[in-house]
Amino acid sequence: MAVNGRDRHAFVNPAGLVFEIVCFRTAPGCRRAGAPTAEWTWFPGYAWRLAVCGRCAVHLGWAYQGTADAFFGLIPDRLVNDPGSPP
Repeated sequence: MAVNGRDRHAFVNPAGLVFEIVCFRTAPGCRRAGAPTAEWTWFPGYAWRLAVCGRCAVHLGWAYQGTADAFFGLIPDRLVNDPGSPP
């Protein structure tokens, strides 16, 4: 899904690490972890928390929540196709 006009974004976190993310309206297999915060958000108006794999808890990206909508920003290199999931 497009957020701020694009579905792909690149950001630098406070530690200087660069992340490329792709935005999705839903992310089956992900679960949200931690409390939402607006600190250091890459998308003004949205609070974020970690998005992790629902099976192994590896960090896959971030879940963003605004007042009217929500989305996931996931790191494409960390995503795998689960052969047991529907397409």
